[in-house]
Amino acid sequence: MKTITTTLTANPMAIRQSGAVLVVSLLILLVMTVLGVAAMGTTTLQERMANNNRQQQVAFQAAEAALRAAEIYLGNTITSLTALNTNFNNGAPVPGLYAERAPMTGVATYPLPAGFNIYDDNDWLAAGSTVEVNTVTSVTQRPRYLIQYVGRVGPPQNDYSGKKPDTRQYGFRVTAMGWGEGATPNSRYLLQSSFRIPL
Repeated sequence: MKTITTTLTANPMAIRQSGAVLVVSLLILLVMTVLGVAAMGTTTLQERMANNNRQQQVAFQAAEAALRAAEIYLGNTITSLTALNTNFNNGAPVPGLYAERAPMTGVATYPLPAGFNIYDDNDWLAAGSTVEVNTVTSVTQRPRYLIQYVGRVGPPQNDYSGKKPDTRQYGFRVTAMGWGEGATPNSRYLLQSSFRIPL
């Protein structure tokens, strides 16, 4: 019987490359994982920013609606000096209406309460301090406004005889607060406008 002996000789290049594919594959997998996690973090951050922007826009639109409701109220209600005195009178105050100046001679002023903070939600939501706008139903916390009568607007006329009527308009400061969506909204928007009425 004849025995055949075979000698296997190893290729030096094959020995040097053994395991290199595994290391390179793991490095590529690690890089792809890091890129994927970074992309997810960026996407989550952008989603939060978009939601915050939406909430801010909802709060702004709600405050704008309250501001317009207050201006419509003034335009429809304050049509005479009697109406001005009735609505901005210290003796029988209307909720949400205040008078920094006396509406008529002999009538006391009715300013905002000393502790009222227009940046504090609790003061806005206190009963009788502001007016709730019921027409805005798309948000949980409905927007509110308050109106302050600030007096006659403009410089007094040069009337040395005392016979010319005072033609200055009556000025009001309207402040409105709107909130974003949700049961406990984090977004809020505060707007103010000036309103003049000739009586």
